[in-house]
Amino acid sequence: MRNLALLLASVVVLCAANTAPSAPPKAAPKYQEGSCCDKAAKKGDKCIHPCCVKAAKAGKVCDHCNESPKK
Repeated sequence: MRNLALLLASVVVLCAANTAPSAPPKAAPKYQEGSCCDKAAKKGDKCIHPCCVKAAKAGKVCDHCNESPKK
């Protein structure tokens, strides 16, 4: 009986160690309301402006089209 409990415990530990940790979901980019990127995202597309495509390849948002509001 003790061997069965030990076997069951080791199987549980091995199964738990075998599962890969889930990666956190990727955050959506922060587009300026009304920008070309925002409009394209609302349609379910990607913006095709060259500056926006270049920024997206770098994993960023185009600073020119998505300027932060000036205070």
